[in-house]
Amino acid sequence: MTRPTLSVVMPNYNHAKFLPRALDSLLGQTRPPDELLVLDDASTDNSIDVVERYAKRQPCLRLIRNSVNEGVNRANNRLFQLARGDYIHPAAADDDRFPAFFERAMGMVQDYPEAGLVFGKMVVENECNERLGTIQVHRWKSPLFASVDRFVDDYFEAELATHSATAATIYHREALLEAGGYRTELGSWADSFAFRAIGLHRGVVYVPEEFAIHRKMAGSFSERSKEDPRRLLDIAARAARLMRSDQFCDRFPTRQVRKWEQHFRRLTIWNDWLGSDLVSAGRRPSFLARNLRRLPRTMRALALAFYRGDVSCYDRGFNASESS
Repeated sequence: MTRPTLSVVMPNYNHAKFLPRALDSLLGQTRPPDELLVLDDASTDNSIDVVERYAKRQPCLRLIRNSVNEGVNRANNRLFQLARGDYIHPAAADDDRFPAFFERAMGMVQDYPEAGLVFGKMVVENECNERLGTIQVHRWKSPLFASVDRFVDDYFEAELATHSATAATIYHREALLEAGGYRTELGSWADSFAFRAIGLHRGVVYVPEEFAIHRKMAGSFSERSKEDPRRLLDIAARAARLMRSDQFCDRFPTRQVRKWEQHFRRLTIWNDWLGSDLVSAGRRPSFLARNLRRLPRTMRALALAFYRGDVSCYDRGFNASESS
């Protein structure tokens, strides 16, 4: 059997200080990628210099440059089209990978070529490299292939509606393109939608090992979205609309979509009321101070409960200058 090939794609916007660590974690894998495409999205720092230094030493690395900033989802979609591997790992410039990630994942897809993606545990850290938790599938304790039905029962309906381990995921390129890549109208949830759409069509492979570290950075694409609960509720409404569309309704049954949207909305409003968890646990305000700060958010939470989300203006606010 021919060994499947792996492309790693990484958009970058002004992440020069993180690039050496990110590139080292990708190029230092026990099973290196067959190609590494870095798209610089019109950075204004010295990102280009950093990538070019690596490219001189690494034949698999290719730099693509945007003359204007297009945003992380459009950058990823361009890279998905340029990539030539059988499988694709979309890497964020501020995340890290464990050394055996690609070897373990690609070994599993050789055993289960029918799967649309393979993923593992994702460690979550803050900017101080302090561990905040681990994203995993709680019902799966050993490596496995999950059929569509099992993916529905053990993941789509059992895990949180906001569950995402995409930093620890490798996609079958054909399945990713078939799902439409990353939908720009979904903003920071575009990768999580693609993950579910693929899993509900082809099934997934899961390895209960730590594959990647996702770093929660103040000001990052995903964290900026979380600061605006109305934006997240817009995303939920748009995602649900897509799930019910002619393209995806056979993958997302109506009952499951309704449950997912209700769960996503509840989590969004609850998390906004609780407040940010980006700070170190050792520096958190007291219990009394935290709850006093929540008083002004109570009225906003009540208002959000009646906000149904905006599905009319897909691209508004989700594109330019949105780095990963």
